[in-house]
Amino acid sequence: MPKKINVFFIGGGNIARIVREDLRNHINLCWYYDLKKTDFDCQYLERFEIPQEVEVVVECASVEAVKEFGIDILKSGKDFYIISSGAFADEEFRATFLAELKNSSSNVYIPSGAIGGIDIVRAVRNYVEKIVLTTRKPPKAFGIDGIQEPKTIFSGNAVEAIKAFPQNTNVSVTLSLAVGNFEKVMVNVVADPNVNENIHEINIFSSVGNYTVIHKNKPSPNPKTSYLAPLSLAAAIKRNIEKFKI
Repeated sequence: MPKKINVFFIGGGNIARIVREDLRNHINLCWYYDLKKTDFDCQYLERFEIPQEVEVVVECASVEAVKEFGIDILKSGKDFYIISSGAFADEEFRATFLAELKNSSSNVYIPSGAIGGIDIVRAVRNYVEKIVLTTRKPPKAFGIDGIQEPKTIFSGNAVEAIKAFPQNTNVSVTLSLAVGNFEKVMVNVVADPNVNENIHEINIFSSVGNYTVIHKNKPSPNPKTSYLAPLSLAAAIKRNIEKFKI
């Protein structure tokens, strides 16, 4: 019999629905807060408040939601899962959050999101020279029309990428957090009318080896989000409630 937990979702949209469905055998009670009520299959709360029965808080909303509610969640002592890792590109927020975390009983989990290979990055982080992430998506994922050929619409570091594309480049910040250095992660964003997948190519250069990981993700119902992203969030939650961990 799988262990069941009580969950509070921030956001009741596309990501929350996928996570809720994937955790259907692991959720006992659930609530959600959003700016307006949706058809999400959990109890709706009109204002942000964490019910006492909640064991974990799962952010499925936005960078802004992490910044707005993150400190209050740490003060509640609940475990906190964050899909919008882009919030930590803000150096001031990151410092404030980590300082509060030191005095909190919460555990904070950042899932791998729309990429894999985070285990490699964590293993070689002290030896990494640089990481180059190239993200390639259909133009509609960026709200662009009329492009006939692949076009690089951004090149820069992870902090600059999340500012330019807050809903498309959380993976660059996750990589930066994994390696522990935002300046070592360079990002190229390509709008490509020839693809119908969200493609992330990660090239890791280190003194102990070089690694290339390519992901060709099918988009979720929201084309800005790869289906893998919410599934990785659900997997992170499962991993922490199961006794056999891989």
